[in-house]
Amino acid sequence: MPKILIIILAVIVLSLAGGTAVMQQMNLGPFAIEKPLTPEAKSEKLKRYVSMEPLSISIFRGGAVATTIELKVQLETKAGRELILNKQLPRLKDAFVRDLHSYFPRLLSKKKELDMADLTRRMYLIGERTLGKGIIQDLSILSASNRKLQ
Repeated sequence: MPKILIIILAVIVLSLAGGTAVMQQMNLGPFAIEKPLTPEAKSEKLKRYVSMEPLSISIFRGGAVATTIELKVQLETKAGRELILNKQLPRLKDAFVRDLHSYFPRLLSKKKELDMADLTRRMYLIGERTLGKGIIQDLSILSASNRKLQ
């Protein structure tokens, strides 16, 4: 019985070594050679960042301003789409303010702090809905401040 186990183990080791050698010689799997990128492909791979001016959202309670939330947002896009994004920034800012103006009172009535992950995801979805898919690659909230006025 031990001889058969040794033979089976040797066959497994040799087949793994043979498979690795074949993959290395054929440039497959982890041994694949990456093709150099053309200048057009390089420019498409480059990420561009567009910073928005700070968003200021006031929350009213009882007929007075209860708190003001200020967000600094940075958008990530591909190299060719930054001009489209810059032209659409006023529309995007308006969409953010409209949605967040109704979202923050509901959020802050349940929680005391802002949920940054949820807020980032929500703003990304608003951006995709407003500008279309593929324009915004990622959205980062650089800073958020919650100033209570009461």
